[in-house]
Amino acid sequence: MRASHKQFIAIIIPLLLLLTSGVYAADALYRFMHNDHDALIIGEIVSIEEDSIKVRVEKSIVSAKDLYANQPKKQLKLTEAEIISPFKYVFFNDDNDSSKANPSLGDYVLMSILNSGKGFKNAWGAYKVDSLDYKNLSITLPDNPSIWKQMDAAAIKAFVNSDGQITEFSFDGDTKTVRSGESIIFDGNDEDADDIIPDDGADISKPPVDEKEISSSIGIIGGADGPTSIFIAGNLLKTLVVPIIAYSVIIFGIGFSVGYIVKGRKL
Repeated sequence: MRASHKQFIAIIIPLLLLLTSGVYAADALYRFMHNDHDALIIGEIVSIEEDSIKVRVEKSIVSAKDLYANQPKKQLKLTEAEIISPFKYVFFNDDNDSSKANPSLGDYVLMSILNSGKGFKNAWGAYKVDSLDYKNLSITLPDNPSIWKQMDAAAIKAFVNSDGQITEFSFDGDTKTVRSGESIIFDGNDEDADDIIPDDGADISKPPVDEKEISSSIGIIGGADGPTSIFIAGNLLKTLVVPIIAYSVIIFGIGFSVGYIVKGRKL
């Protein structure tokens, strides 16, 4: 009987570990801002080959906070990066703008990269930007960008302009605002907002907004260096159902395993 208890525990513990790895996974934007890559570069595309794109690196951004505080990834200082093709720019992901997602010669790019052995590959996002000057650059967006694209772009801009010092943001889809601490860094209701640059230079100070898209809540995700607020689209209760169920299964499994161990010792 004791052998069966041990076999049961040997099976359930790996399953619990796999489950928790999904629950604690950070989102791409969080990883982008917390050094979960080999380098975060700003540069210019100087050549495009069939299977690679060469970027001349102007600046590397190192975040003030690491995803893995105890074992931070060493950030590379590069002057040039050979990027394995293909990669596409974030935000240009609908039918109308799909062609603009492809990088072109002379583009300025902000990119999270990982060393793959044969070059570098896209890690947590590649963004087209309007300048190589990290202090002033803005993220390039498609025509009539959705509110969430503007909000994400505003947070990335603030992060890069601060040279990686500003890493914590709260996104409120109901008010269409992004905050860093107590400061509002983006207000979708502000007609004078000019921080985001559309791909064709058009005025996007007050683009059409899908009301269903901005029905949202403010959510919190934890990291090695503390909580970060992130934008959760849709109903908050539905969004949290999976983590709640996962935690319940984990707690039940641990309790069940401990009960078997205690009972086995008594026998």
